Amino acid sequence: ILVALDTSGSVNNSELLEFMQEVHHIYKTGADVTVVQADAAIRHIGPYEPTKPYQIHGRGGTSFDPVVDYYNANKNKYTCLVYLTDGEAPAPEMVLGRVLWALSKQSDMTDHLPGHTIQLN
Repeated sequence: ILVALDTSGSVNNSELLEFMQEVHHIYKTGADVTVVQADAAIRHIGPYEPTKPYQIHGRGGTSFDPVVDYYNANKNKYTCLVYLTDGEAPAPEMVLGRVLWALSKQSDMTDHLPGHTIQLN
């Protein structure tokens, strides 16, 4: 599973903590999790390693396109994309695989994103 963390400036520290907890829950299901951190660009990609401290990269503007482009180019490597975000960016043009947009508790629910959208609680 490719899990994207929105590390843009509009995402606060409590939302980042919420996102990291979700990543850990996904990992605990036995899934092979690759985490991509992105704001307006991809800032870091690597496997989720629960025993290592996690450093956040980014904190700039927001664009979903870099992660979606990476996912589309590597669609045979991942079963799906889970994008943890506050949802504050324009929708990407085209996602070629399955995507779940998981919006933080603090974000306003939106319907402009392609695929399925849920709100964390």
